[in-house]
Amino acid sequence: AATYDLDGTEVYAVRGLDPLNRGETIGRVRVEATRTNGDAVDFDVRLRIDTPTEAEYFRHGGVLNFVLRQLAAS
Repeated sequence: AATYDLDGTEVYAVRGLDPLNRGETIGRVRVEATRTNGDAVDFDVRLRIDTPTEAEYFRHGGVLNFVLRQLAAS
């Protein structure tokens, strides 16, 4: 955070998550942090979703939502 002068008041957008919707795993994504004054800083981060199963959990909003949807469907 210090490298980019981030203080926690920024609004963050994560780019490059589309492959997760196809069940793919990806190693890096781009984050855009927009400060309250409108200035933005972009940086790459490592994404630790390592397996197709983890990608599925993420796509459903977490493991609990995934399990509840599975139960509701049966």
